[in-house]
Parts: sequence; C-alpha cells; structure tokens
Amino acid sequence: MDQVFEKELRESGYLHRPLPLHTEKSLEAEMENKTVLAANDIWKEGMKKPVHTGIGTVTIEAGKGKEGGASLRIAAPTAHDIWTYGSPDWENGEEKEVYHAMLRFPADRENWEQYNRISFWVKPDSPGSRAVHLRCYLCNEGEHPVPDAYHREGQFLANLVNHEWNHVIWECALLPKDCVTEFAIKMDADGQDTSTGDFFQYDFDQIRMESIPEPELEKGWECQRGRISYSMSGYHNSGKKIAIINPQDLKPDEITRFQVLDGEGRVVLGQEARALSERTGNYGILDFSEITEPGQYRVVYGGLSTGSFRIGPDVMEEAVWKVLNFIYCERCGYPIPGKHGQCHMDVIAKHKGLIMPYGGGWHDAGDMSQQSLQTAEVMQVLFELAEHRKDDSLLYQRLMEEALWGLEFTLKTRFGDGYRASSVGLGMWTGGLIGDRDDVETRVHNQAFQNFFCGAAEAYAAIALKDYDADLAWKCGQAAKEDYQFAKARFEEFGMELPIMWEHTLNSGKSQYYAAAAWAAANIYQATCDEAYIQEAENWGARLMACQEAGTEGVPMKGFFYRDELHKTMVHFTHQGRDHSFVQALEALCRALPDSENRTKWEASMGLYGEYLKELSRMAAPYGMLPAGLHSIKEAEDEETFKLLHLQVEFSKEQENYREQLKSGIDLGGGYYVRMFPVWFSFRGNSAIHLGMGKAAALLGNYFKDRELADIAREQLYWVSGKNPFCQSLMYGEGERYAQQDANYPGEMTGEVPVGVQTMENEDIPYWPAGNNATYKEVWLTPAGRWLSIMASL
Repeated sequence: MDQVFEKELRESGYLHRPLPLHTEKSLEAEMENKTVLAANDIWKEGMKKPVHTGIGTVTIEAGKGKEGGASLRIAAPTAHDIWTYGSPDWENGEEKEVYHAMLRFPADRENWEQYNRISFWVKPDSPGSRAVHLRCYLCNEGEHPVPDAYHREGQFLANLVNHEWNHVIWECALLPKDCVTEFAIKMDADGQDTSTGDFFQYDFDQIRMESIPEPELEKGWECQRGRISYSMSGYHNSGKKIAIINPQDLKPDEITRFQVLDGEGRVVLGQEARALSERTGNYGILDFSEITEPGQYRVVYGGLSTGSFRIGPDVMEEAVWKVLNFIYCERCGYPIPGKHGQCHMDVIAKHKGLIMPYGGGWHDAGDMSQQSLQTAEVMQVLFELAEHRKDDSLLYQRLMEEALWGLEFTLKTRFGDGYRASSVGLGMWTGGLIGDRDDVETRVHNQAFQNFFCGAAEAYAAIALKDYDADLAWKCGQAAKEDYQFAKARFEEFGMELPIMWEHTLNSGKSQYYAAAAWAAANIYQATCDEAYIQEAENWGARLMACQEAGTEGVPMKGFFYRDELHKTMVHFTHQGRDHSFVQALEALCRALPDSENRTKWEASMGLYGEYLKELSRMAAPYGMLPAGLHSIKEAEDEETFKLLHLQVEFSKEQENYREQLKSGIDLGGGYYVRMFPVWFSFRGNSAIHLGMGKAAALLGNYFKDRELADIAREQLYWVSGKNPFCQSLMYGEGERYAQQDANYPGEMTGEVPVGVQTMENEDIPYWPAGNNATYKEVWLTPAGRWLSIMASL
C-alpha cells in the first residue's frame, strides 16, 4: 500500500471520517491548464442583470467580484415544502418555482458552435452547508433540440467548495449549439441538514463561452489521442496486461517498440507495439502480459507515458478501501463528518397503525434516495468480501462494521408480516422532527422478490456472523426463514408482482425470482442446517435451469437465461443489472449441497453460462468490457416487457428506436444481435451491467479455477480504472483524470462510482459527455457493490 494513502487511511480512523479528495489529480484540474483561443461574455461587470425566476433576490454587488470588481449575487432561503418522488408535483411534472432560484441568460437563437466550453467563477456563501452545488442548463432549438426528451442532455452539475471562489468549467463540444435560446444557472433550496443555515448566497463573475483547441473525447471506441489507455489501479500479476493507444499515435516507421520501466526507471521489457483492426475501429496494442514480478511500473511509447501503476496479486487493495469510503459516506441516519448530520430521521413508513423511522442503511445515490433492497445487496457483499479478508484484520473488522450497519437496516425495515418498508425518493434534507411540513413517507410492500432476496442476504449474514456474533447470527437465520416463507406464500398466490416503477426490482422476471428463491433456500440451509430447505433449494434450482438456453436450433448462442420457462424473452437490464444472480444461485446450491445428485446439473448450467461469457468477451476487444448480451429483433414487439425495463418512455414512440438500437449492434443473423451496450432510453449507464456480468465471471472462474473467466472479471475492473476510450478513471480518487460526478447532496466522495458510460441516441458506441448529469454520471451504490463483489470472488 502506498505510504501516503496508508497515512490518510490511518488519519481517517480507518474510515470513521471521509478520506480526503485529491482534486489535483482530477480532470477538472487538468482542464484549468487548457489554452483558451477565444471567448465571448455571457455576463461580466457592466452588463445588465439576467432574468430571475423562482425564490430569492438578485443584485449587483460592487467590489465582490473575483478580481475586485462587481459580482452578480443571488440570495434565497434554504428550506421549502416537500417535493419528492410520488408527490403530485412529481407525478404531474410540475416543479414549482418555490424550490429553486434561477438565473436565466436569454440568447436570440444564436450560433455558439465556435465555442466548446462554458466557464464562470462562483463563490457560494451558504452558512452551515457542507456540500454545495448548482446546475447549469443550455437550451438549443436547432436541428437537435436541447434538452432532449429525457432531460439528460444540456445539463451540468457543479459540486462546489463553500466560501471560496470556484472555477466552473463545462466542456460541451458535442452539445448542439446551432440555435441557442438560453443559458441558465439554478440553485436549489435543498432543505436543512443539521448544520444548515436559513439562507444561501452565490456571487458570480466572468460568465462566458470559450473555445479551446483539444476538448475531451466524448464519444467513440478509439481512445483519446496523445494518451495511453490503461488500468490506473494496476494489473494482476498472473493475468493479461494490455494498454491501448489511438491508431494515429502508432507510428511503425519511426517507433516500433514500447518499453516497460520499473519503479527505479530501469527498462524491464522492450516489446513490439502491434496494430489491431476490429469491428469497432483500429488500435495500437501494448501487450506486456509476460511481466509477472510484483512492483511499480509505467509504460512508455515515443512521447507517450502512463502514470505509475502496480503489478501484483493485490493491486486493487487501495481501491477497496476507497469504495468502502464511498459506501460509508452514503450512510443514512448517521452523521458523516464534513458531509452531513444524522439525516432523514423523519422519513417514516406506515403500516397497520405502526410508524417506522426509515433513516438508516445507505442512500441509493447522490440524490439521497433510499432503496432497502440495495442496502441488503451491499450488506451481503460486504460480508462476502470480509470472509476473504480475514488475514487483514483491519480491513476485515472495518468491512464487518459497515456490513452490520446495513444489516441493522435490513432487519429493522421488516414489519414482521411480510410487509417491509421498501423505498423512498428524497432529493432534499429534512429537519428531523416528525409531524412538521417536511416529513416523507416511504413505500411499503409485501412482494415476493424482495422477501426472497432479503431472506437470502439475511441468511448469508447468519453464516458470516456465526463466530462473530452468535446471537445476531441466530436472529438473521430466523428472519431469513420468515421472509422466505412470506415470499413463497405470496409468490404461490400472486406470482410475479410489480412494485412501483421507481424501485429497482421492477425489471425482475420469473427467472430472477427463481434465482433469488434458490439462493435464499441454499443460504438458509447452510446457515441453519434445517433440512426442510434442501428440497426447497433443489426445486427452485430446477425451475431456474428450465429458463436457460441450452442450445436451440436457430439461436446463435447458448447459456443465457430467459425471463421464464417459455423461452420467449431474454433477460436484459438497462442501467440496473443482476446478470450475476443466476450463477450466484447455482454456485450457492453447489456450496450448500455438495453431495446432491443434482450437483452435476448445476455445474453444467454454470458451465454453459461461463461459455456464454467467454463468447461475448471475444467481441469485447480491445478493452474487455463485456457486451450487454444477445438480443432478438422480436423484443421490439414485446410491449409488456418494455414497460418493465424502460421507465418514463412510451412503447409506441420508442418501438422503432428499439429496432434501430438492435440493428446498430453486431448482427449474428436470423434476427439476433449482440449489443455492446443495453437497449435503453431515459435511464442510461452500464456500470452495473458489465460489473454484474463480471461478478458472474469471477464466481465461475473461482469455482472452476478457470483463468480465462478470472481475466474476463478483472477486465471489468480495469475498465473502471481507466482502461477505456476516454482514458479516465471512473472511480473518483483512484488513478487520475477522474471527473466530477453527480453527487449533489453528499458532495464528491473518494471511491464513488457512477451509473456508467452510456450511448448517444440509437448508437452502440461509448458516449461519455463532459457534462455532469444523471443518470450516467450520478454516483450510485449499486456499481460500488458490484465492484466489491467481483473482488470478493477473485
């Protein structure tokens, strides 16, 4: 472990206060040094005030500007009445002006195409606010209107440092700007956290459009010119080690060899750089897989160089701590130093005259929402990872501590009759007093999938706690049995039920239910030795395997799962993803029931899925990010499934776009296509998709001792660590060139992971806008959990 990081970790009390943010390695720090070729003012001293809508007042303040001139000041109150998911305002799409202050700078259908970024200085003075942010908007009425239909394009969130001048830079090279009608800046009334004062104030200066010579790459497979795409966290010593360069940087007539240097600057490998031509484009490949000696290295090719990275068996050790830091910072109902107080204690669940405080677990994302099932998922992963880190007592104990925080919430959200508090949309701080105007009521369900899943996680906790806290382990086992029985009774009576659209279980088909039930029964048997669950586990396992494609004439691939036994609709996900759940259930059956006569069938099913992943991975060169899977053109006719996978869009309006997205994938003939990215519309970002598939590869690689599958799993981690076309680490604080993310309420956090890389419109090409917006750049608990789950299996 790096000595500087080890010191920071120790000074944090091993994550009892957040790790520091190394903004000096961020993409924003790099943007500060870019040359400005031309500029045009939107507002500066001497110009008139913009249009003001919403709350607060706008004034011109002499002597308060960045360099002593005048500033544009807006001031407004911080508190407001509740506005959240499920409220009439949300359902009607009526965001009332009492919730924000807006500065609007009209433009008379102007062409801004010569400019590729917007820049301004802002100094927030919001007493008591530990995380401050604002949003920028650009409206275009040209050939490609902005905002788009889903309000994803044309928006940028800036996380700010309170009481200091911040330079906000929004690169927007690909954003349509041929007919601009408005630029706007919005500051939300976010409610009051423990320390928050009654008002916020922002001073603005030097708001302008700028032109720079080399904006960041935002779209495409061929990586950023002048850089080497590599895993900034390092490479496992026994696996493949490949770095990538843009084909225009490959100059065989001048330079044919790249070098690998060790930590002392000695050349340890000189190797030919080779050209690679793939369906997705042309690449220069730097392959140094033969290096297996642990140590620090860097790769140089001509004038290009990587940063220093590690090769070894534990190269992701620091990243594990960082992701754990992010999860800790997302705690709800718990004071996080420098982030927030004991938040959301007046978020409540009601059921049969009972009132349950819902503050606890971990927030869903940067908007402070809460999904009980996500907390249960991450809790189980932390216990799983802890089991494999007992040789590191500090990490083991810290993982167990964080897992217990999630377990407490998972157990307390049960009403004891099958109903549980399930989720809530927040998007604000609340005051903590039950009975006043800002209380929020959660959703409450008795739903089979959630109870199967939570029962499985509770049983896993019982296994992990057997020698750690025997009494709590007993309680987890009892809760798991109860939740399993609630789920089974509900499923037998009602079958597959749909929760409210905002919950991340909405997309679960019957095969997902079978996987959760089999996983639960296997874990319960292993935890409690109750033999009644042997037959239960085997029955669910048989139903699950009946959903798998084992080799049908005309179907070009096998091993994947359908949504049910009828084999009509394949399992797909959009930004949520649980592709690993099938393998997870089968592996649990093999682990819990090693002497079962069905074990060979379970292993054969797992092997089929492993071959499916291997076949997909052969389409993933050179980056190794697993494709989203096989699709059929018939999916475009399936309105019922469409509604479960694609929120906030209409089937009739998007049906043709669905077909176009399929056709932009890899055509395997017969109406079958492999998409590199999912078919999706409003909700985009693939971290949970490819990391979930990576978890499956890791489980199978570990179970079968299959090195190829282990390498496939590691490639999913490498993509996050910078081995992607944009040469950016997607994990804040790990590696370098990590960008701000949509983390508005807690603010930036070391170890945060976004929803993930998306695509533009109907394309199947990586798209990573420099604009910071949900969903793609919103921090999210799920990919952090998936990332740790791969580490647990490797």
